[in-house]
Amino acid sequence: MVADETRHAPAPLLPLVMAGPGEDVRLVEIRGGYGMRKRLADLGLNLGTPLRVVNANSGGPIIVAVRDCRLCLGRGMAHRIMVAPILAGEK
Repeated sequence: MVADETRHAPAPLLPLVMAGPGEDVRLVEIRGGYGMRKRLADLGLNLGTPLRVVNANSGGPIIVAVRDCRLCLGRGMAHRIMVAPILAGEK
């Protein structure tokens, strides 16, 4: 029996700070405590939320587009937000 199924490896997780400007990513995991998870949820950042990195200069905060909003996240917080790239067919 031959299976024509193609299996895709899961997209690699990376911290939000590693995503480049213009890159579309999906929030997969928050590596922080209750307070951080609640704060991000209050801002609209929940698991599965698609984000677009607007600006990721090496010295300043990360600016992301979420729905119709722009959020500015400190680099320390962005290091603990794990994302996966959104592939062209996933949008």
